Amino acid sequence: MTLHSSCACGHVQLETEGAPIFSAVCYCDDCQEGARRIEALPGAGKVLDGDGGSAYILFRKDRVRVIQGAALLKDMKVKDASPTKRVIASCCHSAMYLGFDDSKHWLSLYRARFAEALPPVQMRICTKFKPAGAVLPNDVPSYPKWPGKFLFKLLGARLAMLLGR
Repeated sequence: MTLHSSCACGHVQLETEGAPIFSAVCYCDDCQEGARRIEALPGAGKVLDGDGGSAYILFRKDRVRVIQGAALLKDMKVKDASPTKRVIASCCHSAMYLGFDDSKHWLSLYRARFAEALPPVQMRICTKFKPAGAVLPNDVPSYPKWPGKFLFKLLGARLAMLLGR
């Protein structure tokens, strides 16, 4: 499976190879704040869903590559000391993915950046942080924190990387 994502103006393009680890919508405080900061940039599009979540497709780092516009990617952090960073396309302020400065082995690519048919959202996580009054759809399971199934999938992806699969 190969999927492509691009910024709104098309100057930055990413390609993924293989099946994603997981597809989720996150409602944590950092995802909401990071999305608000990106949305406040000139010309930036929406990042948050109507219910306050950020929709991601998670891929192993070794299965994502920038095929165009790498020099246009810029990091944005909610907290200076945090290993978590949002990566935006500086040309049009499109949110491209969430990554990490530490040893985490995955990238969370924003679903909105893909044009192809995507795997369905599998769960909503960190819902205890959802905005007051937000009503979440009941189309998939919702969890107040990170559920075991989510963590198990991440661990499985790490093991597959270590085994060269």
